[in-house]
Amino acid sequence: MSNNEEKLWHLIRDIHNCMMVTKEPSGAMRARPMHAFVEPERKEIWFYTRLDNGKSIELQENGDICLCFSSPSDSDYISISGHASLDDDRQMIDKHWSPFVDAWFPEGKDSPVVGMIRVAVDKGEYWDGKSGSIVSAIRMLVAAETDEMPDLGDHGKVAISR
Repeated sequence: MSNNEEKLWHLIRDIHNCMMVTKEPSGAMRARPMHAFVEPERKEIWFYTRLDNGKSIELQENGDICLCFSSPSDSDYISISGHASLDDDRQMIDKHWSPFVDAWFPEGKDSPVVGMIRVAVDKGEYWDGKSGSIVSAIRMLVAAETDEMPDLGDHGKVAISR
């Protein structure tokens, strides 16, 4: 795994929450907040879902997906592209189950409506601000006064090979 790829997975793991963007049957894009469970060794990101909701229907129609992670206080941003599929892998459901997840599924984890979205990551892009928003703001002010480009951190593009 390259340094950029390791950094990408590290940033995703630290942020956890993202906006999942799917395509509705009408062609409109739709985003909703989701909590990610990261599996870097598998090059996958997993999410709990109800198998009987609109998001699941959208993914059956079109599995192309975009995940947008952000931590504005740290000036960290990530965009992930990949392919999503529905999965009822009981081992994965058990692995990440917690009281937090249980709150979303009053039927319990053994209910047939409990499933997961498995995102096979194709590529990612990250912006790692390193210093946080206050230091970044100061660097931008200094750069404006000196007519130099501010150093706001690292940027990387990662193609994920399987």
